[in-house]
Amino acid sequence: MTPTPSQTSNKTLQQWLSWQEGLHPVEIDLGLERVNQVIQVLLADFFDIESQQFHFPFKIITIAGTNGKGSTVAMLEAILTQAGYCVGSYTSPHLLHYNERIKINQRAVSDQIICQAFERINNVRREISLSYFEFATLAAIDIFCALTRGKALSTKKKCDVVILEVGLGGRLDAVNVVDADIALVTTVDLDHQDWLGSDRNSIALEKAGIYRKNKPAIYGDTDMPESLLQKVLQEDLDFFQFSQDYDYEIYPDKNSRAQNPELWQWLAAKKHKHIQSRNSLPMPQLMGKQQLKNASNALMVLELLNKSLPVSQLDINNGLSNTNLIGRFQIISTAPGVILDVAHNEQAAKKLRQTIDDFIQSDETYEKRIHVIVGMLKDKDVTKVLSAFNDIVSSWRLINLDTPRAMPATDIKQILETQLNQLQMDDDNIKTFSYFNEAYEDFREYNGESSKQILLVFGSFHTVSDALIYFNKKTN
Repeated sequence: MTPTPSQTSNKTLQQWLSWQEGLHPVEIDLGLERVNQVIQVLLADFFDIESQQFHFPFKIITIAGTNGKGSTVAMLEAILTQAGYCVGSYTSPHLLHYNERIKINQRAVSDQIICQAFERINNVRREISLSYFEFATLAAIDIFCALTRGKALSTKKKCDVVILEVGLGGRLDAVNVVDADIALVTTVDLDHQDWLGSDRNSIALEKAGIYRKNKPAIYGDTDMPESLLQKVLQEDLDFFQFSQDYDYEIYPDKNSRAQNPELWQWLAAKKHKHIQSRNSLPMPQLMGKQQLKNASNALMVLELLNKSLPVSQLDINNGLSNTNLIGRFQIISTAPGVILDVAHNEQAAKKLRQTIDDFIQSDETYEKRIHVIVGMLKDKDVTKVLSAFNDIVSSWRLINLDTPRAMPATDIKQILETQLNQLQMDDDNIKTFSYFNEAYEDFREYNGESSKQILLVFGSFHTVSDALIYFNKKTN
């Protein structure tokens, strides 16, 4: 039975979230029918019945992809905010607080604002069952529209641009309920095969579902799947691809006195004479070589928005230099080195391995082998993810995660033992723990007194969340 307004109006945010978790029969239920029915009533003042389309007073950027979504959103947020625009963003999942999902100008909105949006959604959904993620997506879009009506937040500014990160796939993800002015698919690799398909071509078509006819569509990687190419040709999309239509180059910064300083430039292909290249760009604040590709994709988005939302070179420089994103090669400590990363699939693991190698090479004080705390979900290819690090790990600490989707630490151990036996390595360096704090304290007891050690914590958003909660308690 649907709660009445009087039953929901005094709910706290946590009460709302707990209630939503039990509202829908399954956690992941892809499809747009339910969300479409609710949003057309929820935002009726923005919906044109005759054309069956929404007309929002802000530009919409939708970002899908296997990896790189969060970093790209963060860079776009930072640059556009630096340029003075009012920027709404929606991302998932969160690491510490639910509010991280919905931001205005890089600041999470309050519990009160989210609860008010939840109440508006519940008042119009009638008997339609919505999932936890669908509630979040509708709340984010509703809050951005509420700014336009002057009903939300302390700022009186209306959103100029809204950035929406796809949660799963693209075509049937709740975010795809609205049409993007620009759609970017960052990468395509194997992940979430139970929902998206067993091969890259199938997954690519799901992610490319965010593309729209007569609107710019971007693919942010070099290895475009054949199915995506065919979609571009068949639908005659206004299409741009990394390395074909734009790229980047790194070169030495001769004016800097720092050791091995570098700058980079963003280059548009010669056929795009109307697109301006960007020179003398600072390295992104986010670490890892893959961040230059993410930054390049963000700049392509900005160039395609340039007529309506122009940004200056200074805005770009300041934005790239001040982009922060927790859980992406986040260095918690330097002595010993403690690094957190949400990498949880093969593609992300390989990129994380490269970043770890570069990090060790850049600082000769650290030992060449690392220690790992890892927890993973059972629907991931755990074998391939862990194999990216086998040859540089001195000790593994495997943890359980507090979610039904978690792979038990003992199962991860079995996978590792098989791999290590193949490498003729000793498996005495593998331990299992119920909680992150137990694993970390064990690391500190046996390894952590040396400032030369590196501890990598990765494998899932849940793993990094557990670590952040622990470290925040230690510092407070």
